[in-house]
Amino acid sequence: MEHFQQGMTIAATPAAVYRGLTTLAGLQGWWTRDCDGSAAVGETIHFRFGQCSKAMRVAKLEPGRAVHWVCTQAHIEAPGVTRQDEWIGTEMVFSMSDAGEGRTRLQFDHHGLVPAFECYGLCSDGWKHFLASLKQYLETGAGHPYENDRRVAA
Repeated sequence: MEHFQQGMTIAATPAAVYRGLTTLAGLQGWWTRDCDGSAAVGETIHFRFGQCSKAMRVAKLEPGRAVHWVCTQAHIEAPGVTRQDEWIGTEMVFSMSDAGEGRTRLQFDHHGLVPAFECYGLCSDGWKHFLASLKQYLETGAGHPYENDRRVAA
C-alpha cells in the first residue's frame, strides 16, 4: 500500500533541520506548542492538538541525516473518524541530505498512513500544512504550529 510521503528543499543546513526535529523548542516552533518529553532514542515525545494527541517513541537518530519515530499512542477526534487510534504502530521517517549552499533536501515518509485509513485525507492535509510550517520555521524562525485556538488537524 502507498503511504504518505513528501519531499522538499529547505534553505537551512542539515544540522539546523535536525535540531528542528529533535528539540522541544524546534517541535513547538512548527508542529504544536503543546508537546513535552524527550527526543532521545528510546524516549517518548507527547504531542497534543486540542482533543487530539499522539505519542512518538524515538526509534532512531542520525544527526544531520535522519529522525525516526514510532507512534505508540494516538487519539484523533474528528468528524467521520471512528477509529481514533489509527496512527498506533505507524512510523515517521525524516531523511535529510545536504543540497549544497546551506540547503537541505528533506524526505518525509509516514509509513502506515495509507489511503484506507479513515483519517487519511485529514492527516495528509495536516502533514502538508505542518511540513510547510517546518520549512517556514527553519527559513524564517516562525512557523505555523498548532495552537489551541486553531482547528488544524495533526
